[in-house]
Amino acid sequence: MTTELKNNTILKFLLLLIFITNSVVAQLPKATIKATLGKGVQFTSADSLFTLAISGRVQSLYEAKHIINNNTTGADFILRRCRLNLQGNALHTKISYRVQLSFALNDINAGNSKVQNNLILRDAMLFYTLNNKLRLGFGQTKLPGNRQRQVSSGSLQLVERSIVNSNFTLDRDKGVWLFYNTKINKTIFKTTLAVSSGEGRIISNKNGKLCYTSRIEILPFGNFTNNGDYVEAAVEPQNKPKLAVAAVFSKNYNATRTMGQLGEYLFNDTTANITYFGGDVLFKFKGFSIAAELYKRNANTGIFTNTTNTTQKNFVIAGTGLLLQTGYMLTPKNEIAARYAQILPSSNLTPLIKKQQEFTLGFSHYFNNHNLKIQTEISKFINGINKMLVLRVSGVVSF
Repeated sequence: MTTELKNNTILKFLLLLIFITNSVVAQLPKATIKATLGKGVQFTSADSLFTLAISGRVQSLYEAKHIINNNTTGADFILRRCRLNLQGNALHTKISYRVQLSFALNDINAGNSKVQNNLILRDAMLFYTLNNKLRLGFGQTKLPGNRQRQVSSGSLQLVERSIVNSNFTLDRDKGVWLFYNTKINKTIFKTTLAVSSGEGRIISNKNGKLCYTSRIEILPFGNFTNNGDYVEAAVEPQNKPKLAVAAVFSKNYNATRTMGQLGEYLFNDTTANITYFGGDVLFKFKGFSIAAELYKRNANTGIFTNTTNTTQKNFVIAGTGLLLQTGYMLTPKNEIAARYAQILPSSNLTPLIKKQQEFTLGFSHYFNNHNLKIQTEISKFINGINKMLVLRVSGVVSF
């Protein structure tokens, strides 16, 4: 898809969105309209059975890299994210929907050389709430994997997610989701089950095998204030200690890509059975937060040599990822944060990939929580014998 065609598609969609919005307002003269920073413009019909919220997010990024091994430096300005969200209820409070579109180059990149970089659609979900404990979802969205991926990119404590997330996340997929929450005394139990295609946002020639994923969370001290368990940083202080502990398991049968839902296709039309499991923990109290993740991926395969070019090899990225991240609100609007991340590849992959480490120190100024913020971080990345320093400065507005 050419750049001109992409731009025309986006323009047509925005014009259609404006037309639909005007039509909604015209047809519902008694509808209420509300605008809030971070939640966008919200339309509600007179009977409150139909709602539509239109919101978005823009992240601009400056990034400078210094490769220590050869003493070279480069820098660039990047439109890191540009998102548009549509969500609300459809004719009944029990029926809801959510659509998220992306327009920045990094957002539409397929991460696969065989697929066009035109993946504008990120999320498209229809939900049905059976009762106050059980909800069903159908469509495309994030799988219930590691916590840092579950957190919105607009609510991150540092500019970017960790190298552990980059290599050991399930990301998005197409399928059906079941959410079940219950409470025993003060303890909250949250369970999410998903049955999905196993191939992520793209389409491959799979033979009908599926991916099965589950995530179980325990909150022994009750719910976090304002869903703070899925917001990095203690921008909204937890006046009492809050803890969340989660375990995840996923089995992807006949996966075609190097990271299951992400990555290149495995060479020679090979498939792999991928097992993914681990857990994470989050603790917050007042202005302090600390999170940890430990995830592992295994596969029943090894290294593949491309039969059409024997110099090329690929494999399922298997091994263990460890993440430790903490932060403290110096003032209600200023936070300092630090991260350590480590990747240990499986022993059979060490000829091709090495141990990786990340050391990051960051500072954030929150003008209006995560809705309007400036963040900066400096990181040191070690990949085998290769070492690199990265400086990032980011501005985010969620409207």
